[in-house]
Amino acid sequence: MKKYNPFNPNSVVSTNLFAGRTEYVLKILRKMEQVKKGMPASFFLSGERGIGKTALAKLIMYIAENEDAGIGSLNFLTSYYTIDKGQNISAVLQASLNELTDKMSPNILDALGKRLGSLLKNGKFTIGAFSLEMKSTEEKNIVIRDQLISILSNLLEAIKKADENKKRDGVLIVIDEVQNMSDLETCAQLLRGIITTLDVKNLGNISFLLIGYESALKDFFEGDPSARRQFDAIGLGVMPAEEAKEVLIKGFKEAGVTWDQAALDNNILATGGYPHSIQLLGHNLLECDIDNQIDSSDWDKAIHRTAAELQRKDFAEMYDFHGKAGAREKILDVLAVAWQPLSKQEIMEYAEIKNVYQYLPDLQKRGSIKIDADTGNLFLHSRLFGIAILLKIMDKVKNENYLSLLIKEKISNGKDKQESAKD
Repeated sequence: MKKYNPFNPNSVVSTNLFAGRTEYVLKILRKMEQVKKGMPASFFLSGERGIGKTALAKLIMYIAENEDAGIGSLNFLTSYYTIDKGQNISAVLQASLNELTDKMSPNILDALGKRLGSLLKNGKFTIGAFSLEMKSTEEKNIVIRDQLISILSNLLEAIKKADENKKRDGVLIVIDEVQNMSDLETCAQLLRGIITTLDVKNLGNISFLLIGYESALKDFFEGDPSARRQFDAIGLGVMPAEEAKEVLIKGFKEAGVTWDQAALDNNILATGGYPHSIQLLGHNLLECDIDNQIDSSDWDKAIHRTAAELQRKDFAEMYDFHGKAGAREKILDVLAVAWQPLSKQEIMEYAEIKNVYQYLPDLQKRGSIKIDADTGNLFLHSRLFGIAILLKIMDKVKNENYLSLLIKEKISNGKDKQESAKD
């Protein structure tokens, strides 16, 4: 009988498998407890692809609406919306508000309809500047802002004054993939205006949680630097090894298998601390296992399977695995074969590229490489990424003496270390 596999790399991490991130979770939830008391707080969660931003937001939403007595007893009305490429902020907020209506009682919707008129029809909100006289973008933005303030004011009053079993602490609106927004530069000013006005009206029970890349965070605050007073910028980094192990151990326990702790300790760093890689590796570990004991042989098979799968997924944007290798790929090949951080000078020597510097900004932007802040040395996104590259170039290394100088030096250094150990 096939064992249950709780790891689902094609979906957001389920709350029961979520582990680590305690610092981030507590920071946001402490602020949400303030929002419950009428002091608005919003957040911009940023980080690179696969870092676990959406999974963290999903956990925050779960806690915010489930009245857990151990974590603030929060009871918020929540919505989650992912932005499609080119959508504007008014369309995004309209969709987010309509997500909220699915969780409102008919009585509350009827009461809101009577107060909001054309802004709420048939249980759905409609916002926008429809008057032909409204010509300028600035005038339209003002109309939209005022409509949103009217909707949220009445909504907050309704859910706070509802019958006891329908009463809510406030509203949490989660908006993902913010980098896709067409008018991101105007977003911060609009949201700041809404939050400030509601706060002045003693309706500060509102929180926005925006999610996007670091470039989107930069563009957002450039649109309105004053929004930093309303939005906490939270940069999500890779998971420390102990937290990454906690994720896998939770999954192993749920699947009912045992594991070799030494093998786990030795191999967990292969993921680089990226939650998606951890989930995919956990999934493959259980798929490779045949005796309900996760050991070193299972790790070897699962790591290679995971690296091969990531060639087609996350790593496809960081390295051209199918086209003709260019200078960027050669730089990455050198780092993969070296299996350790290298200086820019060393990379120029082994890759035989005169001006390595011109390629580094793009490789950093893609997430292919990272730079050690102390030494300036370059290293790969993760060990899994290095294995994926080695799988690609192995035949070239064997049959064409590719990167032979680097390989000879690695072999020579290895022998020197062995001799030193004997002495």
